[in-house]
Amino acid sequence: MYTSKEKLCILLGEYGLSSKKFFQLVDSVSDFDNPIAVFNNATACEILGSLVNDVKSAFKKNAVDGILADMQANGVSVVTWFSARYPNSLRDINEPPYVLFCKGETALLNGRCLSVVGTRKASSYGRRVAADFTKILAEHFVIVSGLAYGIDSIAHETTLAEHGKTVAVLGSGILNVYPSSNERLADRIIETGGLVVSEYGLRAQPFTYRFPHRNRIVAGLSQGLLVCQAPLKSGTNSTVELALEQGKDIFAVPGEVYDAGFAGNNSLIKSMQGACVTTPRDIIDFYGLDCRAVAKTAVQLSFEEQRVVDALSEGPKTFDRLVTETSLTPSELNFLLANLELRSIIAKLPGNTYRLYGGIE
Repeated sequence: MYTSKEKLCILLGEYGLSSKKFFQLVDSVSDFDNPIAVFNNATACEILGSLVNDVKSAFKKNAVDGILADMQANGVSVVTWFSARYPNSLRDINEPPYVLFCKGETALLNGRCLSVVGTRKASSYGRRVAADFTKILAEHFVIVSGLAYGIDSIAHETTLAEHGKTVAVLGSGILNVYPSSNERLADRIIETGGLVVSEYGLRAQPFTYRFPHRNRIVAGLSQGLLVCQAPLKSGTNSTVELALEQGKDIFAVPGEVYDAGFAGNNSLIKSMQGACVTTPRDIIDFYGLDCRAVAKTAVQLSFEEQRVVDALSEGPKTFDRLVTETSLTPSELNFLLANLELRSIIAKLPGNTYRLYGGIE
């Protein structure tokens, strides 16, 4: 099923050889198809460094057969640098992964992908942005994210709810999903035709340094990157930097200027022409996709609800102003506002002010 050089990739991946050293290894050996030649090459052994004895011993003991049996028992497949299925989008990035352990539909690696990323500590506004944008974008793109808490999880969950396809890129081994509370989410992604992928060994630990390194894959798989919510210093911004290095398109949703949780978004918008998006349609139009494919759901409003919506169509208004303009009692208005907010028709702003929740189509 796997060629000798693909098996060597699997073995080296399981032992944690970095991408940088792997490509040094490939360049140093003329016959990478022959693992024995690799281990007999002095330069190759020097590159392997402290791993050389363990990898040599594992190769002699046919340890890769045990790894392959473990993979088969757990429904794991592998895409290596030498595979025809290896995604073209990753071939030109800095230090591309040489092995991708996969569970699910590997064809998605070569799909039309868009990354949706953001902070783990998402605000209610950030969560709403992630859900509403992903709901529309999942009609047109494979949604890529990192299976972390917050924005990542919302992007995956929303895509599943919309019967779309999503790819989760892990910073741990594919049989050691992190965070563990998202194991069921990972299973659902796989069960519904999505993909979970990792460059690390099957049960590799989620060491802190692996997550920023993982982000180059999140960015690399996609045409563009949507930042839903990010503070000024965060892992999301490292993903943006990687995406910029790779020549990817960057999109950012504006946040409140006084909210430090959106300082990263607003900084991107100030520094990058064309980065600001206020609707998923901005991204769909940017790529020239057919917006007519997006289903629209009619919203049925009561007479009283329509009065509130009509009043807010002129712009944001305070609660007291709405009481005056709609002639509703405060208790009636409170009830209507709560229902409209739950249905994402209006949004509450600071200062007991409300606005229509527009800009989503």
